[in-house]
Amino acid sequence: MSKLASVNSRNLDLSLYKTHITATGLPPLSRSFLVTLQSRSPYTVSLNSSSLLFDSNIFRFCIPLKTINSKFNSIPDSNEIPLVKLEPLIHNFLLHSSQFGFFLNVRRFKEALLGHSGQRPAPVLLDVVHLWAIHLSGSAEFTAYESNYLSRALHTAVNALSGVHSGNTVLYTTQAEVLLTLYFVQNTRFLEAKYHLSTAVSLVISSGLHRIRSAESYATGGHSTASRGSMTPPRDGIEECERINAFWTVLTVNNCWTTADGSPSNISYTDPDTRIDTPWPLDLNAPGSHSQVPPESSFGTVTAFLGNQPDSGTSMAALHAKAAILFEQASKLASQYHPNMNNKRQFYASFTSADTLIERFKLSLPTVHSHSSREMIVTHSLAHVATIQLHNPFVMDTDASRSRVITSARTIVANIAQVPLNKFGYIDPIMGTLFMAACQVFVTELKRLRRHRPMNSPVPPEERFVVDATETILAAMNIFAPSCQLMNSQLIAMQRRISSFST
Repeated sequence: MSKLASVNSRNLDLSLYKTHITATGLPPLSRSFLVTLQSRSPYTVSLNSSSLLFDSNIFRFCIPLKTINSKFNSIPDSNEIPLVKLEPLIHNFLLHSSQFGFFLNVRRFKEALLGHSGQRPAPVLLDVVHLWAIHLSGSAEFTAYESNYLSRALHTAVNALSGVHSGNTVLYTTQAEVLLTLYFVQNTRFLEAKYHLSTAVSLVISSGLHRIRSAESYATGGHSTASRGSMTPPRDGIEECERINAFWTVLTVNNCWTTADGSPSNISYTDPDTRIDTPWPLDLNAPGSHSQVPPESSFGTVTAFLGNQPDSGTSMAALHAKAAILFEQASKLASQYHPNMNNKRQFYASFTSADTLIERFKLSLPTVHSHSSREMIVTHSLAHVATIQLHNPFVMDTDASRSRVITSARTIVANIAQVPLNKFGYIDPIMGTLFMAACQVFVTELKRLRRHRPMNSPVPPEERFVVDATETILAAMNIFAPSCQLMNSQLIAMQRRISSFST
């Protein structure tokens, strides 16, 4: 599998982030992350895990990090987009917001925007939604304002949790941090993305969102939902489900992107303080979502899943979270392997357990068809790349692993051929990484096939299939590359690799 060697040296003004941590009193997780950033002079990141899914060449095409000035001035009205023009952009963003980590109930959020509900969204969330709306507009008329709206969003994020605030401010701030994380990922600004991801994780853990409806709380007579920090009891079932989905969205984003770049996860499944009891998320914005009810109590949700215990997590959101967990766990396990390791027996026991769990999970997924959602495509792809990652250390020496990896890559291609990708508009940025993983499988297989084929002999059907599969993936990436800087960088890197191999 390809490696991510390093991110280009970039200047990063950390004064804003120092101010943010001081103002919000975030727990040590974010503080340690800041220390890590400060120790990397001149802010370079070295990522050398054998299980990484990026390619070092990608970052030759990344836009440079813009220096962030902590002394933001308020943006004058003349630099704002009139609300009458901004509203349709917000509507467009909300149509695609699930791809960028939006976990709130969209209907209720719209009502809050219009002032039809009791509480308007926090300013930081409004600013980040406006930023995303402008970013996705694709119109120079509006994107000319994007840097101004980014400055505003970062400014309000600094003070989002300072002073007196409502019970939902933590929830809204978490949503804003998730959206900022994926905004920076999408625009290949990885250090900033890491910071905002770390902040989001800190918020959900310190607020107790990992212990919603914990069986332990019931046993001790405590409240059934998060009660630590500044979280007040939810107003109703929808708000409780938003909090549940907030935690799982943060975990999913964390698992995808820390795995993709090989950095340590911000969330531990073995630490008693961060044990996850929160029930699996529900499809909060799906038709008939009002009939979905979380279980009365829950305990050890992730550890039970990894132990292959049956559960009630069958919603699309739950399947997505599970696929991200498997993607993370498979990659982590594969990175621990080396031929001369001492505890091979323990490794192979863990390998077999993980492999069995991944295969059972894939069999439990609904079949992809022409009307499948983007979330379904992402979930299937995460699960199949989990197989690719797990078996990757053995593909050169073991036919069984090579077969499993090729089958998974072929299934990814078959799935994307089933759906009208060009009608999606946007897709979760992690798909670029998953596409690259599948494409690398085919490149490796193509090398093997050509190595064993006599020169100037006719191209056999198997080799033709591999070439076609590679072209299908590149065509899929090309659909989303114009609207995603990261996907575009990955597409260029993959095209150059294939071109150098073909010549």
